[in-house]
Amino acid sequence: MDPNFPGTIAGAIEADIRRGRLPPGAVLRQDELAARFGVSRQPIRLAIEALRSAGLVTPRRDRSVEVAGISAQAREELLTLRQLVEREALLIALPHLDRRSLLEARHLQDRLEIETDPRLLEELDCAFHATLYKACGNARLLKLIDDLRREDRRPYAQQRAGSPARKKWARQHRQLLRRCAAGDAAGAVAALDAHFTTMRGS
Repeated sequence: MDPNFPGTIAGAIEADIRRGRLPPGAVLRQDELAARFGVSRQPIRLAIEALRSAGLVTPRRDRSVEVAGISAQAREELLTLRQLVEREALLIALPHLDRRSLLEARHLQDRLEIETDPRLLEELDCAFHATLYKACGNARLLKLIDDLRREDRRPYAQQRAGSPARKKWARQHRQLLRRCAAGDAAGAVAALDAHFTTMRGS
């Protein structure tokens, strides 16, 4: 068996997910996929594992998997709520951000730009934003932000190293860092808002 074939299968399924042919909640069964691609279940299992690692599918109790994610309306509601609470945390934190926190955020951004594993990308992205917000000193607000950020993991699978999407997010993160380092509250909020606008388009 061609060792790259599971990757080809995973890529075809991922394309169906991206184009909406497989919406959130759609169930993927190994026997049906094996018939579709004309292969045994082994390459299907490997392809599904790759999709699961990328956060594109989640397991079900019957050993099938379903397409991860939320509806377009639910995602818009989630992003609206996230934008409100993250703006608030940033504005409260900004006067208290110290040099060490900014250096830590820059270090996390350096790692973000080269990471290839979607799971680690999620962790680094959450850590980057948490580093900027933690000076707000409100533990419940920070917990809410972290919970909300983890509700929709699919965008991380789209941020492949070197991709246009990853480069755009990196520029926005760097702009946010510059505005924070300058103590420019209006500029920092504008940079965060631009980041959310990009997320809505992804």
